[in-house]
This record gives sequence, structure tokens and C-alpha cells, in this order.
Amino acid sequence: MVLQHQRRPGGMRLAHQFWLSLVLPIAMAILLYGIFASAHRKQVLREEATAELRNYATLLQAFVESALQRKDVALVRRRAEDFASAERILGIAAFTREGEAIFITKGVEREAERLEQLARRAFREGGDIEEAASLAEQSVLLRTVSIRPSSANQPLVAVLVRDRHYVEVLERTLNHGLAVTGVVLLLVSAIVAGLVGRFTVALPARAILAGAERVASGDLDAAVPERGAEELSRLASTFNTMTSSLREARERAVREEAARVNGERKLQQAQALAAAGQVATSLGHEIGSPLNVIHGRARRAADLPGCPEHLRAELETIARQSERITRVVSRLVSLARPPRPQQADSDLRRVIDDVVAFLGPECRKRGIEASVVGPREGGARARVALDSDRLFQVVFNLCLNAVEAQCGGGELVVRVLPECDSPAGSGAVCFEVEDAGPGIPAEDLHRIFEPFFTTKAAGGGSGLGLAIVRGIVEEAGGSVEAAASSTGGARFRVTLPAIVSGSPASVEASSEASSESSRGGREEGQKA
Repeated sequence: MVLQHQRRPGGMRLAHQFWLSLVLPIAMAILLYGIFASAHRKQVLREEATAELRNYATLLQAFVESALQRKDVALVRRRAEDFASAERILGIAAFTREGEAIFITKGVEREAERLEQLARRAFREGGDIEEAASLAEQSVLLRTVSIRPSSANQPLVAVLVRDRHYVEVLERTLNHGLAVTGVVLLLVSAIVAGLVGRFTVALPARAILAGAERVASGDLDAAVPERGAEELSRLASTFNTMTSSLREARERAVREEAARVNGERKLQQAQALAAAGQVATSLGHEIGSPLNVIHGRARRAADLPGCPEHLRAELETIARQSERITRVVSRLVSLARPPRPQQADSDLRRVIDDVVAFLGPECRKRGIEASVVGPREGGARARVALDSDRLFQVVFNLCLNAVEAQCGGGELVVRVLPECDSPAGSGAVCFEVEDAGPGIPAEDLHRIFEPFFTTKAAGGGSGLGLAIVRGIVEEAGGSVEAAASSTGGARFRVTLPAIVSGSPASVEASSEASSESSRGGREEGQKA
């Protein structure tokens, strides 16, 4: 079952959390700085405006008192007008204790009543007054100045009206610049935090998450790049180590499972072979007596005086094939028994010729052209460490399979190779059996030598022929392989240990051959 990642509702990605953790403190710091900077700037500007107004008041007081001492009211008015023309000074007015206006400049004539009230208040409180106000919908700063001339003149209170609107405009301008600077700084910080978070947190974390999802779906080959922050890099390294351990564990489990399945299959084969051995044993007992009767009768009939020569040859063939059937049954029984070392010697070419001659009628019946390629009687002969009966059974089973695979005609080629490509080198002999049939499916090549496995139609074979071939060949110390032929059919290659001249097996085989020749001579003498 493939697991699918489902994002938890309401969850926030790690990269977003990292980004917010960086951007929010920066935004809060910029906001607090803007608030405190704006308040401080506002205070500084207002203190500067107040200080400037006080300086103007001091100068005004000095000039007016000097002009009054001279009793020159006209001079007082002119100096008042000069002060009123100064930058950011909107106007000046002077009042007596009774509220009589000594002079009022043009800029504040409409606000004479309000300025008079402020002057009366200054007389009552006995000190200078400074306050912010709004005149004609304009923000201003008012300050009173006490003027005490000589005793001949009565005291006055002058009121200075200073523009305060420029301070507010300047505050807004500076605050706007501060806000723009803060926004730009916040955007730059957000972009930098986003890039840093992407390459140090988001991409490594996303890669680890994708790898974990692949592992959860069964893909243990997933590997993630070891990059990003130190913790994420170590996490990626640990993840890769974990997947490597999981792969090794899976491979070990697969090997163990394969070994278990192979062991079970071998056990089943052993049980089947044991059953086959029991059946073969019973079959041997059942057919042993009739075979002995056939063999004995054939021998006696061939030894009768006056038996025609062609009939004697046929009877000898019946006797030999009866003996061969007995040995084949014995080999079938041996499938379920432990192998026994064999010391024997056979002429490979002669056994191949016998098999091809024996199958000649069947080949002609099926339209199959049979041929043998290799050393002939007069040339170098290939001798193998296997008795002739068992070698005959190997060659016969391979050739019979080739014949039965070609129902509509074809060819059978048995090739004795002059050079054998084998780990044993020159100490081995190889031969091949090749046909032009349909061949062996690639998926069946690894099972073709298993007991009871057959590619023939139902009822067409027992599946023991190739198993017997492999058992005989491997018992002799050789090997057998199956492959596709150049014509599209099947090719079986058998490698057997060779007999070196002068070896004990060769000497023993020569002795057996001499004894067989002597026995044959005696039999010929008896027949004569």
C-alpha cells in the first residue's frame, strides 16, 4: 500500500515559521523605533520653536522699552512692524492694563479681542504666558512679554503670534520619510530572510520530507542532499545512513527468502526424487523378471546351432537393449540415492555414433537430418571418465529431446569440440547437441534441469530426462549448460573430464576392452 502525505489542516510550513520568526521582530523593532523617533522629533521641533519665540520676545522687550523711554510711540510701532515681518512671526500686539491697544500689526488685527484677553491674563498672573492656539483656523504659538518702562510710562504686555503650522508639516514630512525607510528596510529584511530560509531551511527540509515519503511508499533507494543548516545537514546524513541500512536489511531479507525458497524447492525435489526412486524400485522389481526372461531367451536363441546370421544379430540386439533397460531403471533408482564415485573410460565418438544410429529410424520418420561433427575412427579419439552406459544415457536423452522437439522436420547436430573452453583446460572434453526446434523460453532456462519440470505438452514427458543427464554429468565431475542455437533452437553443451593416456582409468579401460575382445572371440567360437 502506497502511503500518501496529507498536510495537516491549519499547519504552517517550517520555512514560513522561520520567515515569520525573523521578519516579525524586525517589523516590531522598526515600528517601535518609528514611534519613539517621531515623538522625540516632535518634542525637539517644538522646543526649537519655543526657544526661537523666546529669543524674539527678548529682543522685542528690549526694543520696545528703549523706544518708550524715548517716549517715541511711532518708533515703537515701526519696530513692532519690523518684528512682525520676521520669518514665521504672524503679528504683534501691545496692550495696557486697562486693555487699551497701543499697537496691533496687520496680520493679527482680526484677533485683537483674543489677544487682549491673553494680555489681561498676563497682567493678573504677573508673569509671561506661552501656549499653543488656533487663530483663523491656523495653528499658532502665543507668548506674552511684560514691558516695564520708566515710572513715567505705564506697563504694557506685548503678545507675539508665531506660526506653528510649519512644525506640524515638518513633522508629517519627517514621519513620512521615516515610514518609507522603515517599509523599505522591512521589505529588504523580508526578502533576505526569505532567501536565507529557502536555502538553509525550506529546500533541505523539503528534500528530507520528499525522501521520507519515498521511503514510506517502499522506495529505499531514496537519498537526500546533505545541505542547509547544520542540524538539517546532519539530519539528511542520518536519513541517508538509515535508508542504506534499510536497503541492506531488505537485500539480506531477500537473500534469506530466496535461500529459504530454494531450500524448500530442493526439499520438494528430494521428496519427489525419493518417491520416484521408490516407484522406480517397484517398477524394477515388476519388470526385472520379464526382462531377465527376454534377455535369457534371446541369448539362448542366438546360441542355437543353425541360427541364421541375420536372426542372431537381431537377437543380440534384443539382449543388449534388455540389459540397457535394466541399467536405465537402475539409474532412475539412483536419483534418490547419494552419488558414488565412478572410475570408467568411454570413447565419446563411438557412443555418439551408436546413439545417432539408434535414433536413425525415428529421425527419418520425422524428416530430421542427423549429423555428427568431430574426430572420426582414424583420428584422435576423445575419451571421457564415464562408463559407456551412463554416457549413452546422457547423449541419448539429449538427442531424444532434440528429435521430439522437431515434429515437422529439422536437423540434429552432435558436435565434438576439438577445443574445450573449460576451467579444466585440456583435461576436459566437450560436445554439443543442437537442434532447429522452437528452442527453450528464456524464463525456463534456469529450471530446465529440475526434476519433473518439462516444457512438453501435457503427458508428453516426465521431466526426468534432463535431471538424469545433469545428475550423471555432475557426478562424473563435469557440467551441462543450455542455450539458444544459431538456428533458433536449443543447444546443450556437456563438459566431461578427459582421460589422459597412461592414467589408471585408461589402463583399466584397456584391460576391460581386451577382456571384452577375448569374450567376444569366445562367443564367436561358440557360435561357429
